[in-house]
Amino acid sequence: MAVPPLRRCLYVTRESPADPAVVGVSRRLVREVLVAWGISAVAEDVTMVVSELVSNAVVHGKAPITLSLHRHGRIVCGEVTDHSVVWPSPLPAGPDAEHGRGLAIVAAYADRWGVESAPQGKTVWFVCVEPGSR
Repeated sequence: MAVPPLRRCLYVTRESPADPAVVGVSRRLVREVLVAWGISAVAEDVTMVVSELVSNAVVHGKAPITLSLHRHGRIVCGEVTDHSVVWPSPLPAGPDAEHGRGLAIVAAYADRWGVESAPQGKTVWFVCVEPGSR
């Protein structure tokens, strides 16, 4: 598995319907959890990645959507799972395009990311490392 093994980690998960309001709820949850974990320095990166991945799951995936965050010291690993078997793929985005930049944003903010098959769909995972810990 591409995500580091779960040893001595803190973990939070939330399952949601495919409703656009879930994106804002997910962003708030991420910020609250990272502050509680004491690693708010990586909050902007994780929040951007989660926002894009949950948005993609709402628009292109199939409910339910599950967001999971795991903490490994100064590393945050996350997963967004939905019940669609269609994997995300980058879209060409011109300067005036309204869509097509989500995976580029994920790649820019996450230290690593990828996609894996899940029992009932797919999981897009990511890793963000707190600055100074790289």
